[in-house]
Amino acid sequence: MRNIHFDTVYHMPWLEYRHALPDGRVCLRLQTGRDDFSKVTAKVTSNYNYPDYFANAMLVEMKVAYRDEFHDWYECVFTPEDVRVKYLFQLESDEQVFKLDAAGIHFGADYYEDVSEAFAFAYAWPAPGMPEWAKGCVGYQIFPDRFRREGEMEPGLEPWTSDRVQNEFRYGGNLRGMIKAVPYLKELGVEMVYSTPMFLSDSSHRYNTFDYFQIDPLLGTEDDLRELCDELHKNGMKLIMDGVFNHSGIEFAPFKDAKEKGKGSKYYNWFFFDNTEECGYQTFGHWPYMPKLNLRNPDCAEYFLNVGRYWIEKCHIDGWRLDVSPEVWPDFWRQYRKMIKTANPEAIMIAECWDDSREWLTQGDMFDATMHYVLSRNIWNRFCHHKISLKQFDACLNRSLMLYPERINQVLWTFLGSHDTARLRTRAGGDLRMLHAASFFQFTVPGAPIIYYGDELGMQGGDDPFCRFPMEWHNVEGNETHAHYRKLAHLRAENSALRVGSFRTHSVSENGLYAYLRQSDDQLALCLINTALEPVSGMIQLPEAMADRAEVTDLYSGENLPVSDGMVKVKLEVGQGMILI
Repeated sequence: MRNIHFDTVYHMPWLEYRHALPDGRVCLRLQTGRDDFSKVTAKVTSNYNYPDYFANAMLVEMKVAYRDEFHDWYECVFTPEDVRVKYLFQLESDEQVFKLDAAGIHFGADYYEDVSEAFAFAYAWPAPGMPEWAKGCVGYQIFPDRFRREGEMEPGLEPWTSDRVQNEFRYGGNLRGMIKAVPYLKELGVEMVYSTPMFLSDSSHRYNTFDYFQIDPLLGTEDDLRELCDELHKNGMKLIMDGVFNHSGIEFAPFKDAKEKGKGSKYYNWFFFDNTEECGYQTFGHWPYMPKLNLRNPDCAEYFLNVGRYWIEKCHIDGWRLDVSPEVWPDFWRQYRKMIKTANPEAIMIAECWDDSREWLTQGDMFDATMHYVLSRNIWNRFCHHKISLKQFDACLNRSLMLYPERINQVLWTFLGSHDTARLRTRAGGDLRMLHAASFFQFTVPGAPIIYYGDELGMQGGDDPFCRFPMEWHNVEGNETHAHYRKLAHLRAENSALRVGSFRTHSVSENGLYAYLRQSDDQLALCLINTALEPVSGMIQLPEAMADRAEVTDLYSGENLPVSDGMVKVKLEVGQGMILI
């Protein structure tokens, strides 16, 4: 008889555990102890299916979708006969049967199934859909000052080969340079460009904005931005701008007026003059040059709603990445979402949140997705620092996939580094092979993989600001890392399993060989990757759909591998991966 860990059995009738899909189907998830149950079934009825509510209930078998060291997470997706849903779970272990409803766990198959104590989905309204273009798309992050400069060099700018990358030094990368780079981005396989701030400022990062309605003249003009958007759109790409609405710069006109006039200024309550900081006002972090904005103030909120709308309407940008989003008054984001979806229903709204983002994502009334730092930290811990085992890595990945409904997992921004973090190759001690391995993983798991400019060339750089060296345009031709990224981007675009497929762990080997399945409606892919610092080899059992083939093809290398008794022999060098299709 199995030793069942009843304390691990958990379901919450909300958020990631119970939600509707955009097409009206319902997803239910249930947590149990790992391997505790042999069969789990959801019994589904309606609050109005009287008098015998569960006598003719829909029985939906649940399958293990994700698992970590201690838990199984079961999942089922079904079309309800009535959108006013009541449900409970039947759990089987050997000859034992248990029931779970809102009142707790009950023993025995003959337990009276009381609809008043069942879990409720009062009305299964379809969830907001995600723009198709955003699902699994390949993104590219640009730090404008350091990406590309076109035209005459203005006095006072740093030479492109300079190593003075602190915030006060400006290199003069500009919009004309970004326009010039569009063919490069298209050839690389980029489908979306995300740019850090472009508005008037005196720093290279421009997160201390002075005027939200003016493009920094060093960067170009509003016409240049419009031309960039048009050129990207012609080439099948989107542009996401960075909105810094948690704080402004000290030269922002409303702040200057409030600082000068005090309570006599109509902008005084746009900020927090409460002396909690030595400078006399609240700030981002503890930096006086970035005063915190008060978006609970209706006039302040209206100003920034107009900012968001202006650039969508005037230059046709395709969405916003919103800086320091968890520190902003939450209801402002609800207003902002309504504005964005009215201005352009296909636009997206991305949070900069470094932690669990369910509060801002899963109810569908704020952000579409977030920068997936939860996954990034897991990648760094395995591929760079090697301080967690492959089993721990797999467990962390499965837990991160359980955080959100699949519709959100498909659009989460997955990245290896950014303007705020050390580059992955530098984290890995300069080991280019680990950058290749980590990027292979990034491009073959759910989400929207974001390339930080220059990673595709193997650029290095430490923590901010040393992750902001100028783009190495001289290093593109014949670059093996560039070819690797280009291949991954194009394979992802061409194969639905890699772009939007579900994820399931297939096998975890002690030697570092990791195998996982991606499956869409019309395609199944088995991905294998060497996560270790030594070559790995082994026999891999193929999934049933592939096991009867004489051979399978590795999409990455183009090589055909013979199949013997449903198994395939693989050997992977450090940094290598395979995609068997």
